[in-house]
Amino acid sequence: MMSQAEVTEPVCAVCLVPAKNFCSACKLVKYCGTEHQRQHWKQHKKECRPFRIAKDDILGRYLMATRDIQADGTIFIEEPLVVGPKWYLSEQERETPVMPCVGCFTPCHMSTRRCPRCHWPACSPRCLGLKDPNIHGLECKILSLGPGPAKKEDCLSNYYRTDALLVLKCLMLQKQNPKKWHDLLDMQSHEEERKGTELQEDAEERIVSYLNSNFLLKPTQKFLSEYDGMLLRRICGIIETNYMCVSLPTGIELSGLFYTACMMEHSCQPNCYFSFDRHNGFRISVIAGRTIQKAITKHFHCKCERCSDPTELGTYFSALNCVSATEEPCDGIQLPKDPLNSKTDWICDKCAITINGEEVRYLLTQMTEEVETLLAQKPSIKQVENLMNKLGTFLHNHHYHMFSLKHTLIQLYGKEPGFTINQLSNALLEKKLDMCKELNDICRKLDPSTIRLSIYVSIILYEMHTVLVEKSKRLFAMENKTLDEVKALQEEALQHLSLATHLLKKEMDNIAGSKLNDCIVKSIEEVKSLIEKSNLKVY
Repeated sequence: MMSQAEVTEPVCAVCLVPAKNFCSACKLVKYCGTEHQRQHWKQHKKECRPFRIAKDDILGRYLMATRDIQADGTIFIEEPLVVGPKWYLSEQERETPVMPCVGCFTPCHMSTRRCPRCHWPACSPRCLGLKDPNIHGLECKILSLGPGPAKKEDCLSNYYRTDALLVLKCLMLQKQNPKKWHDLLDMQSHEEERKGTELQEDAEERIVSYLNSNFLLKPTQKFLSEYDGMLLRRICGIIETNYMCVSLPTGIELSGLFYTACMMEHSCQPNCYFSFDRHNGFRISVIAGRTIQKAITKHFHCKCERCSDPTELGTYFSALNCVSATEEPCDGIQLPKDPLNSKTDWICDKCAITINGEEVRYLLTQMTEEVETLLAQKPSIKQVENLMNKLGTFLHNHHYHMFSLKHTLIQLYGKEPGFTINQLSNALLEKKLDMCKELNDICRKLDPSTIRLSIYVSIILYEMHTVLVEKSKRLFAMENKTLDEVKALQEEALQHLSLATHLLKKEMDNIAGSKLNDCIVKSIEEVKSLIEKSNLKVY
């Protein structure tokens, strides 16, 4: 059995002897003494990162900025420890006969082509990734020990468990890459907190029992040093705590583990974003979304400014209307007494009526199901408006459920038959524009640098532009029109579209971002053409 000390020992970056002195800036490289540190600096200064890894008994490991980082600057680039199929699959995903190819993650049907060695589904028996030691080569030998599906119908639900491959890839690092194995075991797993929870029970059935019964109870010593249930459970905890979603243009989602990137402090007002280079082993680039001052930059319990504020920065994004049943209705707002405690009571800010936290959670669970069910059905304007009216009795106008419904509504106004943009009344045009402004204001407060909400905001900006262009056309058709007013509306529409294309630069790797960008680029040309015609006083 391999101990962590046998896997790797901190050594001097120059002479490789045991060392204790860190680079004072990044704390990522060690030296035996100052002479070798000076000698290595010319090479290291290109790699020395503007942060260091710090540790806290409560927070665990996190990243602390050691110098100011300018907006749009690359903070660091990192290779993954492992990348594999999506960790959590929905019921629908579990039932579909399509899975990512084990060699290149291309979507492929389970019942067609196979890897010639382990017989797991692949896009082609000649897929280059099947022999790649960093992709399928990690787990192919172990998968070859499996019995295969007993029956054709077992393929989907019982045998080809793609969500278990990430754990298998982690296990294979023991022999494949001892340094990565050491880094993996150094990551937070929250083992104690997970004991007896649904997460642990799910992992036990979905991963541990499955791998043991099909692959790991075979004679695997020549491939693995450690593979007992305790280790498997620990790896499940590491993945659940640290995995990152990697979206592919095909619509496939992968999960990746990154030793350093996982330590970025969670914040509901993020200061950086990241992208994955799928052409270079899915390495991650972490980029500053705004200027970051020397400060802490992933705590596991978010205590950011937004989460600490009952009003969530004045957005009231989780607020309820007062539930007072008195004859004279209270127009107060129900807010959490302790926003950092998920079980806290909720108190009205005017009449001080209190609701038990459990009641609030039950109420929101019912509403969540209702909202998600409706939005999954491609609803009509009438259906969305009806649900908004129903939930508006209980929820603040800016509540996240109301936000989701309004975000859907602004896209339906202008597209639904009978409500196309040129069919909307002036009143409905103004209603759509006001709703867009309201949603945009909420997004700006929650995410001032538009790091996390770029697609949401871009859709809002696009829908605002449709209203402004339609208003300009109606104004132009009036006898007493003023061309300056027409052009002002069109130029404002163009500004919104230009900002949207800027925000979408970080979303071009996913299908939604790419499609939206194509639509916006086309609209930019159309608005430029309108402006040109306005300049010529011809329409």
